[in-house]
Amino acid sequence: MRYCISLCTVLVILAVLLSGCTSSSSQAPGSPAATQASQQSAMTTPLVTSAPAPSINGTIWRLGWFDDTKGIWSKVAEGSTVTATFGADGYITGFGGCNDYSAQYRIGTEPTIWIRRPDIGTKTCQSPLGVMSQESYYYTDISQSEDFKIIDGQLMMYDKTGRKILQFDPS
Repeated sequence: MRYCISLCTVLVILAVLLSGCTSSSSQAPGSPAATQASQQSAMTTPLVTSAPAPSINGTIWRLGWFDDTKGIWSKVAEGSTVTATFGADGYITGFGGCNDYSAQYRIGTEPTIWIRRPDIGTKTCQSPLGVMSQESYYYTDISQSEDFKIIDGQLMMYDKTGRKILQFDPS
């Protein structure tokens, strides 16, 4: 019995000592000792920083892949750039590969989106090869977009059936 009481006493003392070692500092947050303690903690704790996730608004999106409106997933033509910027004013603007464009858009209950068929210029481009078809497919796809998601920093746009039709990277 005496052994049990001694063992319990030792365990209680150890518990008190260990809890005292792990308690947080009672110093004021702005005090020099608290600042020094947080600096020491920062030096021993690995710093994990991640870039903030891009927002659909204000980010310049560069098209990487698109649906050719017949279900074929195509990479943007080599030497061509297609961009989209969703402004806070309710307009999407960008470059379609040959012409600048703008269109009204509205975000509903996320992730739904409505985009009007873009107003575009009348310029015709001969190069890179296929750029005019690509631009036409893009304008069709953008106006058929009904849902979007940002996955691993990429903007994905989907049609009403849930099929992915556009894939953008942030510029």
